[in-house]
Amino acid sequence: MNMRSYIISRVSRGGIHQAAETMGILSDPTRVRILKLLFRNREGMCVYEIAKEVGSSPSATSHQLAKLEARGIVFCYREGQKMCYELTDGSLVLRIEKILRVLSVL
Repeated sequence: MNMRSYIISRVSRGGIHQAAETMGILSDPTRVRILKLLFRNREGMCVYEIAKEVGSSPSATSHQLAKLEARGIVFCYREGQKMCYELTDGSLVLRIEKILRVLSVL
């Protein structure tokens, strides 16, 4: 299914709010890079590892991770003094994964 068909099917099923939420999340390149990384590393990663991989500062990375956590896409846990993040298994995460696969980003 191409992206246009996917979006139309979501909107036609009354999912316009879901489509808008999903597109809003994917509107930031840093968030997309973080999501790609977390989809590849399902066991989770610490902020400094994520920041290094996506080419962003730890502060900017933490800011984007906080936004993802507020939407229920990732959850935070502590490993010693490190703050780590992992994807949740929610429906929004599944929608994002489908879109990234359709776009050949994953």
